[in-house]
Amino acid sequence: MLNFENLHSYQKRLVSLGQKMDQMGLFMDMGLGKTITTLSILATRKSKTLVIAPKAVALNVWAQQAAEWEHTKDLKFALVLGSQKERLAALREDADVHVINLENVVWLFEQKNLPKWDTLVIDESSKFKNTKSQRWRALKGELKHFRYRYILTGTPTPKSYIDLWPQVGILDLGERLGTSVTKFKDQFFDPDQRDRRTGVVWSWKLKEGAKHEIDVKIGDICFSLLKEDYLKMPDRQDITHTIAWSAQAREDYDAMRKDMVADVKGDNISAATAGVLSNKLLQMASGEVYDDSKKVVHVHNDKIQYLLDMLPESPTMIFYNFKHSLDRLRKAIPDAVVLDPEDINTIRRWQKGEIQTLLCHPLRVGIGLNLQCNAGDTVQAVWFDLTWSPEDYLQANARFYRQGQVKPAVVHHLVMEKSVDGHVMDVLGGKISQQEALMQALKL
Repeated sequence: MLNFENLHSYQKRLVSLGQKMDQMGLFMDMGLGKTITTLSILATRKSKTLVIAPKAVALNVWAQQAAEWEHTKDLKFALVLGSQKERLAALREDADVHVINLENVVWLFEQKNLPKWDTLVIDESSKFKNTKSQRWRALKGELKHFRYRYILTGTPTPKSYIDLWPQVGILDLGERLGTSVTKFKDQFFDPDQRDRRTGVVWSWKLKEGAKHEIDVKIGDICFSLLKEDYLKMPDRQDITHTIAWSAQAREDYDAMRKDMVADVKGDNISAATAGVLSNKLLQMASGEVYDDSKKVVHVHNDKIQYLLDMLPESPTMIFYNFKHSLDRLRKAIPDAVVLDPEDINTIRRWQKGEIQTLLCHPLRVGIGLNLQCNAGDTVQAVWFDLTWSPEDYLQANARFYRQGQVKPAVVHHLVMEKSVDGHVMDVLGGKISQQEALMQALKL
Protein backbone atom coordinates (compact mmCIF):
# COMPACT_ATOMS: atom_id res chain seq x y z
CA MET A 1 0.00 0.00 0.00
CA LEU A 2 1.22 3.50 -0.82
CA ASN A 3 2.10 5.86 2.02
CA PHE A 4 2.82 9.54 2.56
CA GLU A 5 6.45 9.13 1.49
CA ASN A 6 5.26 8.03 -1.95
CA LEU A 7 3.84 11.50 -2.61
CA HIS A 8 5.83 13.74 -4.93
CA SER A 9 7.80 16.52 -3.27
CA TYR A 10 5.46 19.17 -4.71
CA GLN A 11 2.49 17.33 -3.17
CA LYS A 12 4.18 17.21 0.23
CA ARG A 13 4.81 20.97 0.05
CA LEU A 14 1.16 21.60 -0.76
CA VAL A 15 0.02 19.37 2.10
CA SER A 16 2.24 21.27 4.50
CA LEU A 17 0.81 24.58 3.26
CA GLY A 18 -2.74 23.27 3.36
CA GLN A 19 -2.43 22.28 6.98
CA LYS A 20 -1.71 25.91 7.87
CA MET A 21 -4.24 27.61 5.57
CA ASP A 22 -8.00 27.97 5.94
CA GLN A 23 -8.54 28.56 2.21
CA MET A 24 -6.58 27.10 -0.68
CA GLY A 25 -6.95 26.87 -4.46
CA LEU A 26 -5.14 23.99 -6.14
CA PHE A 27 -4.90 24.86 -9.83
CA MET A 28 -3.06 21.69 -10.77
CA ASP A 29 -2.76 20.24 -14.25
CA MET A 30 -4.74 17.09 -14.86
CA GLY A 31 -2.76 14.10 -13.61
CA LEU A 32 -0.71 15.87 -10.94
CA GLY A 33 -2.65 14.28 -8.08
CA LYS A 34 -5.07 16.92 -6.77
CA THR A 35 -7.25 14.34 -5.02
CA ILE A 36 -4.64 12.55 -2.92
CA THR A 37 -3.00 15.88 -2.10
CA THR A 38 -6.30 17.13 -0.70
CA LEU A 39 -7.05 13.84 1.04
CA SER A 40 -3.67 14.08 2.77
CA ILE A 41 -4.64 17.50 4.14
CA LEU A 42 -8.04 16.20 5.29
CA ALA A 43 -6.47 13.21 7.03
CA THR A 44 -4.39 15.47 9.27
CA ARG A 45 -7.08 18.10 9.84
CA LYS A 46 -9.67 15.53 10.98
CA SER A 47 -12.67 17.81 10.51
CA LYS A 48 -16.03 16.91 9.03
CA THR A 49 -15.85 17.53 5.29
CA LEU A 50 -18.24 18.02 2.39
CA VAL A 51 -16.84 17.25 -1.06
CA ILE A 52 -18.76 18.46 -4.13
CA ALA A 53 -17.61 16.78 -7.33
CA PRO A 54 -18.77 15.68 -10.79
CA LYS A 55 -20.82 12.49 -10.56
CA ALA A 56 -18.22 10.10 -11.98
CA VAL A 57 -15.59 11.54 -9.65
CA ALA A 58 -17.89 11.41 -6.63
CA LEU A 59 -18.71 7.79 -7.37
CA ASN A 60 -15.33 6.42 -8.44
CA VAL A 61 -12.48 8.58 -7.17
CA TRP A 62 -12.53 10.03 -3.64
CA ALA A 63 -13.22 6.99 -1.46
CA GLN A 64 -11.26 4.70 -3.77
CA GLN A 65 -8.12 6.83 -3.72
CA ALA A 66 -8.28 7.22 0.05
CA ALA A 67 -8.38 3.43 0.43
CA GLU A 68 -5.17 3.03 -1.60
CA TRP A 69 -2.99 5.08 0.78
CA GLU A 70 -1.91 4.15 4.29
CA HIS A 71 -2.31 7.64 5.75
CA THR A 72 -5.83 8.18 4.34
CA LYS A 73 -7.37 4.69 4.43
CA ASP A 74 -9.11 5.24 7.76
CA LEU A 75 -11.20 8.16 6.51
CA LYS A 76 -14.86 7.14 6.53
CA PHE A 77 -16.87 8.16 3.46
CA ALA A 78 -20.57 8.52 2.77
CA LEU A 79 -21.60 8.92 -0.87
CA VAL A 80 -24.64 11.18 -1.14
CA LEU A 81 -25.73 9.73 -4.48
CA GLY A 82 -28.64 7.83 -5.99
CA SER A 83 -32.30 8.25 -5.14
CA GLN A 84 -33.52 10.84 -2.65
CA LYS A 85 -33.99 8.09 -0.07
CA GLU A 86 -30.40 6.91 -0.58
CA ARG A 87 -29.06 10.46 -0.39
CA LEU A 88 -30.90 11.21 2.83
CA ALA A 89 -29.63 7.96 4.36
CA ALA A 90 -26.05 8.88 3.40
CA LEU A 91 -26.40 12.29 5.02
CA ARG A 92 -27.36 10.60 8.29
CA GLU A 93 -24.18 8.50 8.28
CA ASP A 94 -21.50 9.48 10.79
CA ALA A 95 -18.80 9.97 8.16
CA ASP A 96 -15.58 11.96 8.03
CA VAL A 97 -16.30 12.91 4.41
CA HIS A 98 -19.65 13.25 2.67
CA VAL A 99 -19.34 13.30 -1.13
CA ILE A 100 -22.13 14.66 -3.33
CA ASN A 101 -22.37 15.24 -7.07
CA LEU A 102 -22.72 18.67 -8.64
CA GLU A 103 -26.26 18.10 -9.84
CA ASN A 104 -27.56 17.71 -6.28
CA VAL A 105 -26.03 20.84 -4.75
CA VAL A 106 -29.29 22.79 -4.89
CA TRP A 107 -31.18 19.86 -3.36
CA LEU A 108 -28.56 19.47 -0.63
CA PHE A 109 -28.85 22.97 0.75
CA GLU A 110 -32.63 22.74 0.76
CA GLN A 111 -32.44 19.97 3.37
CA LYS A 112 -32.83 20.54 7.10
CA ASN A 113 -30.56 19.20 9.84
CA LEU A 114 -27.48 18.81 7.67
CA PRO A 115 -24.26 17.51 9.23
CA LYS A 116 -22.03 20.18 10.80
CA TRP A 117 -19.26 20.32 8.24
CA ASP A 118 -16.15 22.39 8.98
CA THR A 119 -14.49 21.86 5.60
CA LEU A 120 -15.69 22.33 2.03
CA VAL A 121 -13.91 20.89 -0.99
CA ILE A 122 -15.04 21.78 -4.50
CA ASP A 123 -13.58 19.32 -6.99
CA GLU A 124 -13.51 20.93 -10.45
CA SER A 125 -14.37 24.42 -9.26
CA SER A 126 -14.63 25.66 -12.86
CA LYS A 127 -18.08 24.05 -12.86
CA PHE A 128 -19.13 26.98 -10.63
CA LYS A 129 -17.96 29.67 -13.05
CA ASN A 130 -21.52 30.59 -14.07
CA THR A 131 -22.69 33.09 -11.46
CA LYS A 132 -26.25 32.94 -12.78
CA SER A 133 -26.64 29.21 -12.22
CA GLN A 134 -28.81 27.82 -9.43
CA ARG A 135 -25.84 25.74 -8.35
CA TRP A 136 -23.70 28.82 -7.71
CA ARG A 137 -26.47 30.69 -5.94
CA ALA A 138 -27.24 27.75 -3.65
CA LEU A 139 -23.58 27.39 -2.69
CA LYS A 140 -22.86 31.08 -2.26
CA GLY A 141 -25.25 31.47 0.66
CA GLU A 142 -23.64 28.57 2.54
CA LEU A 143 -19.94 29.42 2.15
CA LYS A 144 -19.63 31.38 5.40
CA HIS A 145 -20.61 28.25 7.37
CA PHE A 146 -17.40 26.45 6.36
CA ARG A 147 -14.22 27.39 8.23
CA TYR A 148 -11.94 25.64 5.72
CA ARG A 149 -12.53 25.91 1.97
CA TYR A 150 -10.55 24.27 -0.84
CA ILE A 151 -11.08 24.38 -4.60
CA LEU A 152 -9.50 22.02 -7.12
CA THR A 153 -9.28 22.34 -10.90
CA GLY A 154 -6.92 21.84 -13.79
CA THR A 155 -8.76 24.43 -15.89
CA PRO A 156 -9.45 27.51 -13.74
CA THR A 157 -9.94 29.81 -16.74
CA PRO A 158 -11.49 27.62 -19.46
CA LYS A 159 -12.80 30.60 -21.47
CA SER A 160 -11.63 33.79 -19.77
CA TYR A 161 -9.97 35.20 -16.69
CA ILE A 162 -13.49 36.31 -15.74
CA ASP A 163 -14.08 32.65 -14.80
CA LEU A 164 -11.74 33.17 -11.83
CA TRP A 165 -14.08 35.53 -9.97
CA PRO A 166 -16.63 33.02 -8.59
CA GLN A 167 -13.97 30.39 -7.90
CA VAL A 168 -11.72 32.68 -5.88
CA GLY A 169 -14.86 34.03 -4.21
CA ILE A 170 -15.58 30.55 -2.87
CA LEU A 171 -12.31 30.84 -0.99
CA ASP A 172 -12.21 34.44 0.25
CA LEU A 173 -15.86 35.60 -0.08
CA GLY A 174 -14.86 38.43 -2.42
CA GLU A 175 -11.90 39.82 -0.46
CA ARG A 176 -9.36 39.75 -3.30
CA LEU A 177 -11.32 40.16 -6.54
CA GLY A 178 -14.30 42.13 -5.28
CA THR A 179 -17.79 41.32 -4.15
CA SER A 180 -19.44 41.40 -7.58
CA VAL A 181 -18.48 40.16 -11.03
CA THR A 182 -19.51 43.55 -12.48
CA LYS A 183 -16.94 45.37 -10.33
CA PHE A 184 -14.37 42.75 -11.27
CA LYS A 185 -15.00 43.32 -14.99
CA ASP A 186 -14.92 47.10 -14.63
CA GLN A 187 -11.58 46.99 -12.84
CA PHE A 188 -9.70 44.47 -14.96
CA PHE A 189 -11.41 44.13 -18.37
CA ASP A 190 -12.41 46.11 -21.45
CA PRO A 191 -15.20 45.14 -23.87
CA ASP A 192 -13.91 43.11 -26.79
CA GLN A 193 -16.49 41.74 -29.24
CA ARG A 194 -19.91 43.47 -29.42
CA ASP A 195 -23.16 42.93 -31.27
CA ARG A 196 -23.11 45.83 -33.73
CA ARG A 197 -26.91 46.13 -33.65
CA THR A 198 -27.62 45.91 -29.92
CA GLY A 199 -24.27 46.86 -28.38
CA VAL A 200 -24.33 43.73 -26.20
CA VAL A 201 -20.79 42.69 -25.25
CA TRP A 202 -19.99 39.14 -26.39
CA SER A 203 -16.50 38.90 -24.94
CA TRP A 204 -14.10 40.80 -22.69
CA LYS A 205 -10.34 41.27 -22.86
CA LEU A 206 -7.92 41.92 -20.04
CA LYS A 207 -6.66 45.45 -19.60
CA GLU A 208 -2.93 45.98 -19.94
CA GLY A 209 -1.18 44.61 -16.87
CA ALA A 210 -4.43 43.18 -15.44
CA LYS A 211 -3.38 39.54 -15.67
CA HIS A 212 -0.31 40.15 -13.55
CA GLU A 213 -2.31 42.20 -11.05
CA ILE A 214 -4.92 39.44 -10.66
CA ASP A 215 -2.22 36.78 -10.31
CA VAL A 216 -0.56 38.78 -7.52
CA LYS A 217 -3.87 39.34 -5.71
CA ILE A 218 -4.70 35.62 -5.54
CA GLY A 219 -1.15 34.28 -5.34
CA ASP A 220 -1.23 33.84 -1.57
CA ILE A 221 -4.12 31.34 -1.64
CA CYS A 222 -4.05 29.86 -5.17
CA PHE A 223 -1.25 27.62 -6.40
CA SER A 224 -0.79 26.79 -10.08
CA LEU A 225 1.21 23.72 -11.11
CA LEU A 226 1.89 22.60 -14.70
CA LYS A 227 2.68 18.97 -15.38
CA GLU A 228 5.66 19.79 -17.61
CA ASP A 229 7.31 21.42 -14.58
CA TYR A 230 6.87 18.42 -12.30
CA LEU A 231 6.44 15.25 -14.33
CA LYS A 232 8.46 13.59 -17.04
CA MET A 233 5.78 12.79 -19.57
CA PRO A 234 6.13 10.55 -22.64
CA ASP A 235 6.15 12.16 -26.07
CA ARG A 236 2.83 13.39 -27.42
CA GLN A 237 2.23 14.12 -31.08
CA ASP A 238 -0.79 16.11 -32.28
CA ILE A 239 -1.81 15.55 -35.90
CA THR A 240 -4.44 17.37 -37.95
CA HIS A 241 -5.89 15.43 -40.89
CA THR A 242 -7.52 17.61 -43.56
CA ILE A 243 -10.22 15.70 -45.43
CA ALA A 244 -11.61 16.60 -48.86
CA TRP A 245 -15.37 16.82 -49.37
CA SER A 246 -17.34 14.89 -51.95
CA ALA A 247 -18.89 17.34 -54.42
CA GLN A 248 -22.56 17.22 -53.33
CA ALA A 249 -21.71 17.39 -49.63
CA ARG A 250 -19.57 20.46 -50.24
CA GLU A 251 -22.43 22.10 -52.07
CA ASP A 252 -24.93 21.29 -49.30
CA TYR A 253 -22.55 22.57 -46.61
CA ASP A 254 -21.90 25.86 -48.42
CA ALA A 255 -25.63 26.41 -48.95
CA MET A 256 -26.27 25.92 -45.25
CA ARG A 257 -23.46 28.24 -44.27
CA LYS A 258 -24.54 31.06 -46.59
CA ASP A 259 -28.33 30.84 -46.35
CA MET A 260 -28.87 29.15 -42.94
CA VAL A 261 -31.06 26.68 -44.81
CA ALA A 262 -30.35 23.76 -47.13
CA ASP A 263 -32.21 21.00 -48.92
CA VAL A 264 -30.28 17.79 -48.32
CA LYS A 265 -31.65 14.84 -50.24
CA GLY A 266 -35.13 16.31 -50.00
CA ASP A 267 -34.95 17.08 -46.27
CA ASN A 268 -35.07 20.65 -45.03
CA ILE A 269 -32.24 21.75 -42.71
CA SER A 270 -32.49 25.23 -41.20
CA ALA A 271 -31.06 27.31 -38.37
CA ALA A 272 -32.72 30.27 -36.67
CA THR A 273 -29.58 31.65 -35.01
CA ALA A 274 -25.83 31.73 -35.56
CA GLY A 275 -25.31 29.41 -32.60
CA VAL A 276 -27.69 26.80 -34.00
CA LEU A 277 -26.07 27.19 -37.40
CA SER A 278 -22.58 26.51 -36.03
CA ASN A 279 -23.86 23.29 -34.46
CA LYS A 280 -25.55 22.22 -37.70
CA LEU A 281 -22.34 22.86 -39.63
CA LEU A 282 -20.32 20.79 -37.15
CA GLN A 283 -22.76 17.94 -37.64
CA MET A 284 -22.61 18.24 -41.42
CA ALA A 285 -18.83 18.19 -41.27
CA SER A 286 -19.03 14.89 -39.40
CA GLY A 287 -21.37 13.38 -41.97
CA GLU A 288 -24.95 13.56 -40.69
CA VAL A 289 -27.26 16.26 -39.38
CA TYR A 290 -30.64 16.53 -37.64
CA ASP A 291 -33.33 18.09 -39.82
CA ASP A 292 -36.10 20.38 -38.57
CA SER A 293 -38.12 17.36 -37.37
CA LYS A 294 -35.11 15.85 -35.53
CA LYS A 295 -34.70 13.14 -38.16
CA VAL A 296 -31.12 12.19 -39.00
CA VAL A 297 -30.15 13.15 -42.54
CA HIS A 298 -27.09 11.62 -44.17
CA VAL A 299 -24.68 14.13 -45.74
CA HIS A 300 -21.50 12.22 -46.59
CA ASN A 301 -19.19 9.33 -45.68
CA ASP A 302 -15.98 11.31 -46.23
CA LYS A 303 -14.90 11.62 -42.62
CA ILE A 304 -15.85 8.15 -41.44
CA GLN A 305 -14.22 6.53 -44.48
CA TYR A 306 -11.04 8.50 -43.79
CA LEU A 307 -11.17 7.29 -40.17
CA LEU A 308 -11.47 3.65 -41.23
CA ASP A 309 -8.55 4.02 -43.63
CA MET A 310 -6.24 5.56 -41.00
CA LEU A 311 -7.48 3.80 -37.84
CA PRO A 312 -4.35 2.98 -35.81
CA GLU A 313 -3.48 -0.56 -34.74
CA SER A 314 -2.60 0.65 -31.25
CA PRO A 315 -5.31 1.02 -28.57
CA THR A 316 -7.39 3.99 -29.74
CA MET A 317 -9.97 6.25 -28.15
CA ILE A 318 -12.43 7.95 -30.52
CA PHE A 319 -14.18 11.08 -29.25
CA TYR A 320 -17.65 11.85 -30.58
CA ASN A 321 -20.21 14.53 -29.72
CA PHE A 322 -23.35 13.58 -31.60
CA LYS A 323 -25.57 10.53 -31.14
CA HIS A 324 -25.74 10.01 -34.89
CA SER A 325 -21.93 9.94 -34.96
CA LEU A 326 -21.92 7.29 -32.26
CA ASP A 327 -24.45 5.21 -34.19
CA ARG A 328 -22.32 5.33 -37.34
CA LEU A 329 -19.11 4.59 -35.47
CA ARG A 330 -20.65 1.51 -33.86
CA LYS A 331 -21.79 0.22 -37.26
CA ALA A 332 -18.45 0.97 -38.91
CA ILE A 333 -16.34 -0.53 -36.09
CA PRO A 334 -18.38 -3.47 -34.71
CA ASP A 335 -15.77 -4.43 -32.11
CA ALA A 336 -15.62 -0.92 -30.60
CA VAL A 337 -16.74 -0.52 -26.99
CA VAL A 338 -18.72 2.49 -25.80
CA LEU A 339 -17.30 3.79 -22.52
CA ASP A 340 -19.59 4.06 -19.53
CA PRO A 341 -17.62 6.08 -16.94
CA GLU A 342 -19.25 4.09 -14.14
CA ASP A 343 -18.23 0.71 -15.62
CA ILE A 344 -14.98 -0.10 -13.82
CA ASN A 345 -14.62 -3.40 -15.69
CA THR A 346 -14.52 -1.68 -19.08
CA ILE A 347 -11.98 0.84 -17.80
CA ARG A 348 -9.71 -1.94 -16.53
CA ARG A 349 -10.02 -3.88 -19.79
CA TRP A 350 -9.03 -0.74 -21.70
CA GLN A 351 -6.05 -0.13 -19.43
CA LYS A 352 -4.87 -3.72 -19.99
CA GLY A 353 -5.13 -3.39 -23.76
CA GLU A 354 -8.04 -5.82 -24.04
CA ILE A 355 -10.11 -3.21 -25.92
CA GLN A 356 -8.80 -2.03 -29.29
CA THR A 357 -11.22 0.85 -29.87
CA LEU A 358 -13.00 2.84 -27.16
CA LEU A 359 -15.78 5.26 -28.11
CA CYS A 360 -15.95 8.19 -25.71
CA HIS A 361 -18.11 11.29 -25.27
CA PRO A 362 -15.95 14.16 -23.90
CA LEU A 363 -18.52 15.20 -21.31
CA ARG A 364 -18.77 11.65 -19.97
CA VAL A 365 -15.03 11.05 -19.65
CA GLY A 366 -13.82 14.59 -19.08
CA ILE A 367 -13.16 14.56 -15.35
CA GLY A 368 -11.86 12.08 -12.83
CA LEU A 369 -11.23 8.98 -14.94
CA ASN A 370 -7.85 7.34 -15.37
CA LEU A 371 -7.67 5.96 -18.91
CA GLN A 372 -3.95 5.48 -19.34
CA CYS A 373 -3.09 2.51 -21.55
CA ASN A 374 0.44 1.18 -21.89
CA ALA A 375 -0.41 -2.10 -23.60
CA GLY A 376 0.74 -1.06 -27.09
CA ASP A 377 3.65 0.87 -28.52
CA THR A 378 1.51 4.02 -28.29
CA VAL A 379 -1.91 5.11 -27.08
CA GLN A 380 -3.91 7.00 -29.67
CA ALA A 381 -6.93 9.29 -29.65
CA VAL A 382 -9.03 10.46 -32.57
CA TRP A 383 -11.32 13.50 -32.39
CA PHE A 384 -14.02 12.48 -34.87
CA ASP A 385 -16.42 15.22 -33.74
CA LEU A 386 -14.72 18.40 -32.57
CA THR A 387 -15.88 20.51 -29.62
CA TRP A 388 -15.98 24.29 -29.19
CA SER A 389 -15.04 23.91 -25.52
CA PRO A 390 -11.28 24.10 -24.74
CA GLU A 391 -12.08 22.86 -21.22
CA ASP A 392 -13.82 19.71 -22.47
CA TYR A 393 -11.02 19.14 -24.98
CA LEU A 394 -8.24 19.48 -22.40
CA GLN A 395 -10.04 17.39 -19.80
CA ALA A 396 -10.79 14.58 -22.25
CA ASN A 397 -7.18 14.38 -23.48
CA ALA A 398 -5.97 14.42 -19.89
CA ARG A 399 -7.81 11.18 -19.15
CA PHE A 400 -5.07 9.22 -20.94
CA TYR A 401 -2.16 11.66 -21.23
CA ARG A 402 -1.46 11.94 -17.53
CA GLN A 403 0.71 10.58 -14.75
CA GLY A 404 1.00 6.83 -15.23
CA GLN A 405 1.06 7.00 -19.04
CA VAL A 406 4.46 5.63 -20.07
CA LYS A 407 4.06 4.91 -23.77
CA PRO A 408 3.93 7.83 -26.24
CA ALA A 409 0.57 9.34 -27.18
CA VAL A 410 -0.78 10.49 -30.52
CA VAL A 411 -3.84 12.75 -30.81
CA HIS A 412 -5.53 12.92 -34.23
CA HIS A 413 -8.01 15.61 -35.30
CA LEU A 414 -10.26 14.92 -38.29
CA VAL A 415 -10.94 18.25 -40.03
CA MET A 416 -13.09 18.69 -43.10
CA GLU A 417 -11.43 21.01 -45.60
CA LYS A 418 -12.47 24.69 -45.43
CA SER A 419 -15.14 24.10 -42.81
CA VAL A 420 -16.10 25.05 -39.28
CA ASP A 421 -13.80 22.23 -38.11
CA GLY A 422 -10.77 24.39 -38.89
CA HIS A 423 -12.11 27.32 -36.90
CA VAL A 424 -12.79 25.05 -33.93
CA MET A 425 -9.18 23.90 -34.09
CA ASP A 426 -8.07 27.55 -33.88
CA VAL A 427 -10.14 27.93 -30.70
CA LEU A 428 -8.75 24.74 -29.18
CA GLY A 429 -5.24 25.90 -30.01
CA GLY A 430 -5.84 29.24 -28.28
CA LYS A 431 -5.32 31.23 -31.48
CA ILE A 432 -8.68 33.01 -31.44
CA SER A 433 -11.77 33.26 -29.24
CA GLN A 434 -14.87 31.18 -29.86
CA GLN A 435 -16.80 34.27 -30.89
CA GLU A 436 -14.13 35.26 -33.42
CA ALA A 437 -14.06 31.72 -34.78
CA LEU A 438 -17.83 31.65 -35.08
CA MET A 439 -17.89 34.91 -37.01
CA GLN A 440 -15.18 33.68 -39.37
CA ALA A 441 -16.87 30.34 -39.89
CA LEU A 442 -20.21 31.92 -40.82
CA LYS A 443 -19.09 34.90 -42.88
CA LEU A 444 -19.95 35.00 -46.55
